[in-house]
Amino acid sequence: MNKNIALLLAVFLVATATAIAAPPSGGNLPEASDNQSADLISRGITKANSGDLDEAMDLFNQALSASGNSVAALFNRGKGFLLQGRVEKAVGDLDKAIKLDAHLEGAYMARGMAHRLRGDFTKAFKDLNKAISLNSANTEALINRAALFFDTGEPENALQDLSRLIELNPRMMTALGNRAYILEQLGRYDEAIKDLSDILAQEPNNIMAMKHMGFIYRQKREPAQALKWYRMALKIEEDESNKNSLNAEINDLERIAKQGR
Repeated sequence: MNKNIALLLAVFLVATATAIAAPPSGGNLPEASDNQSADLISRGITKANSGDLDEAMDLFNQALSASGNSVAALFNRGKGFLLQGRVEKAVGDLDKAIKLDAHLEGAYMARGMAHRLRGDFTKAFKDLNKAISLNSANTEALINRAALFFDTGEPENALQDLSRLIELNPRMMTALGNRAYILEQLGRYDEAIKDLSDILAQEPNNIMAMKHMGFIYRQKREPAQALKWYRMALKIEEDESNKNSLNAEINDLERIAKQGR
């Protein structure tokens, strides 16, 4: 298989922090000590979710100055640090938030992600397990625990978490893609094809699913099917380097197909 194609397929199981949001504690934003702090936190969340993380962090800092130790400000600044890759600072804020609210599932989830980035898998599992125990439908915690299981050589446990996510939301492309990737790694090609088919039924132009289909059919030694999917991907590929890689793969498969006649 072309090396570049192999790299293109390695798109799954990279769980990252998603958009900043108010931490769920009973379903509501924990009350700040005053209206000024609450307003600053709300504005910070809006800025972060629109991509202006630096300004969001400034607003969270202002909220903390105004309120002392606001759980909401600590949580959101901690998650902001995580998005910035400032893992130790993220852990510090999240530790404080959890001390103030021991049932803050979002903080356990974010701290678990931080521990994973630090390479402390034991603490990562502990925090992600806690987040899931507080809310069995916590999708961020489940997807991150699945990634952690995969990191630590437990693909069957990763599949269980991903299947739970798909039960919760059959349209969750990340979960379907992750599950297809693990199934393919385990040689369970037909099951992987089923997940990729579900993705393509919902997103017909999902180029990564097309490429993954082509790869799996090549592994199954079905060059005609592999060619079908690689050619479909080539039609919508915009990156010149990726086009070259696809063309190389297609040329190789056409050669194999001719030899098999």
